Amino acid sequence: PVRHPPKDGGLMAVIEAIQTTYLEADATSVTFDISSSPGNTYEHLQLRIHAKSDRTGATNDDVALNFNGDTNSNYSHYRMMGSDSAETVTASTGVAYIKVSSIQAVANLSGAANYGGVIVDILDYRNGSKNTTVSGMGSLTVAPIGSNRATLFSGLWDDVAAVTSIVLAPLSGTNFIRGSEFTLYGLNSA
Repeated sequence: PVRHPPKDGGLMAVIEAIQTTYLEADATSVTFDISSSPGNTYEHLQLRIHAKSDRTGATNDDVALNFNGDTNSNYSHYRMMGSDSAETVTASTGVAYIKVSSIQAVANLSGAANYGGVIVDILDYRNGSKNTTVSGMGSLTVAPIGSNRATLFSGLWDDVAAVTSIVLAPLSGTNFIRGSEFTLYGLNSA
């Protein structure tokens, strides 16, 4: 585990990698099962995504996040995005996923710089008496073929069940491209 010393003399934060999925072949989705130890022993979770999709006709894609296999209209998500040419704010309620933004969608561009980076914090995921919330940020560099972008987002799963699994899938594309990497971390106060 990595321990980060507090600036105020309080408790230290502990972050541990629970599982990493590196795609050796294209995949329609990535699932993290956190129903068993050690996945169900932390206060919060964090996903770090470095991915690309096979979406055509666009330079970017988003990621759909679902908890516990729930694909009903029990989610809300909010997003602020800034790019080279514009700023946008969007909100959706009563939808079937939390939109996690943004990843690269031009499969023929190779190299590590051509994968979008996203961090998602999943807060208090084991609490069975409140809805699960997420927040995060993403960045994407697609120049010279499109706009660079930075995104802040948050979301809500309108269900009080403890989270036991996380499913990620490209929102507009069919597959995550080979070479995409997904790591789930557990966070605790020391």
